[in-house]
Amino acid sequence: MNENWKNHPKLKQIDPKKLEIMEFLIHQCQGKSLEMILPDLMAASSRLSEQGLSFTNAETSIILDALKEGMSSEEQQRIDTLRGLIL
Repeated sequence: MNENWKNHPKLKQIDPKKLEIMEFLIHQCQGKSLEMILPDLMAASSRLSEQGLSFTNAETSIILDALKEGMSSEEQQRIDTLRGLIL
């Protein structure tokens, strides 16, 4: 799995708790279909919310881009459609 997403400039000042959840989420969801990813995304959002945190649009976009790696072009298009709905 490509770990380049960790070098994104928007993550330099990220709360360590958010980064930990991002890492867990990306590793857990890598290679899964969109249907299998959605519940995990919602659970991660809930965990953050319980801590008084939430992902920014930029952080959500970084997560979605990382998850697109290795997906078919059809799945990538579905992720892009989801991005349009949630960002």
